Amino acid sequence: MTQDITPEIQDQLNLSALILKKNHKHADLTSWSGFDLENDMQVKQAKRLLNLYGIKSGLHLRNSLQRYESGQMVSHKFEKLALEFRMSTTTDFDAKYNAEENPSTKGIYKMVWKYRFSLKKEKLIGYEMAYYIFQMRLGHVLGFIDTDEMILRLEEAHDTVKSTFSSWGDFHRNVCLGDEYVLGTTEQDMSKFPGTETLWECYQRLHIEHADWFKTWKK
Repeated sequence: MTQDITPEIQDQLNLSALILKKNHKHADLTSWSGFDLENDMQVKQAKRLLNLYGIKSGLHLRNSLQRYESGQMVSHKFEKLALEFRMSTTTDFDAKYNAEENPSTKGIYKMVWKYRFSLKKEKLIGYEMAYYIFQMRLGHVLGFIDTDEMILRLEEAHDTVKSTFSSWGDFHRNVCLGDEYVLGTTEQDMSKFPGTETLWECYQRLHIEHADWFKTWKK
């Protein structure tokens, strides 16, 4: 039997709302998964998304969740490069940046250089925990995880996020920066809203459509 979603649980699920909306425009943010389990097309979409992450079983899901939870997905790599850049001069960085031929890697260098000090504590934990909850919601669609386990994991994820960030704005900004890091893209172009579907644009829409949800940062 599926448990009711309490206001506390909804607040925890909302930590993945931005990523969910980017990947599923018609997501029902007030449901456990965001997908209509009676709609074959939506179930297929969830399965396709899970396949993109190499998740085809409950074991695959839990392995992936562990990697996001422990910082193995991006935070460790970000932290290592940020530490290197904190020891570099501007001249050192410019030489490394100009010697790199891969555009995506250059984008990563530029992003890490800019935030090498300001994200020293947070790293990209917000991004990882948003994906952690998003993948749980996807896994629920295919029965890889039940609501009882989700509740336990959501509480842990919520505690991690709320002890790291001080507002919804800080958290969602970290989620967007994590996406920027992973994609190797440069700064968001605010002039293109509503333009192409970047995570920054999804972020703006989310705060317009669900403004009340993202005002109070509940500890």
